[in-house]
Amino acid sequence: MHVMRLLRKRVRGFMAIIYTDEEINELINEPKPLPEEWKTDIYILDHMDIKGDKGNQFRITVRTDKENPLDFSVILGVIHPFTTLVFRLRRYNGKTNPHTNRIEGNEVAGFHIHEATERYQDRGQNEDAYAVETDRYSDVEGAIACLIADTNCVVPEETQLNIFEVLNNDNEKHQT
Repeated sequence: MHVMRLLRKRVRGFMAIIYTDEEINELINEPKPLPEEWKTDIYILDHMDIKGDKGNQFRITVRTDKENPLDFSVILGVIHPFTTLVFRLRRYNGKTNPHTNRIEGNEVAGFHIHEATERYQDRGQNEDAYAVETDRYSDVEGAIACLIADTNCVVPEETQLNIFEVLNNDNEKHQT
């Protein structure tokens, strides 16, 4: 099990939970089998809870703006077992709002991926306050496919082809 640190200071009104970079990588790499109806569930419910192979509980959340298709977030979080708080491991954002990495001092525009880091947590920032620009997706479906590919989500066999078609089509868009 993880040796996360529980801090005595409050962040966002709650006791802060700190995961090390090693623990974050272990959580990301933990196999996460998706249920058969995952595509339906994720769009109807706006989030889906899944259990990883090592027993950790994860949540995938999809937020979309009905008026602006470029305004979205696709998030993988781990549900902390003692507090039920969701610690965001990865967040795939649309390109409506630029982001500034406060430690590095650089601005990220366009589509970008937020990553949980120990150094941002240690400075009292949100766990996923660090972001990198990406050209790997251009819509919410592509962001979901990237999250699945990047975070060791295991897709049921009959839907694997569809995800890779989305990734390939998205990559082809960026090459032309």
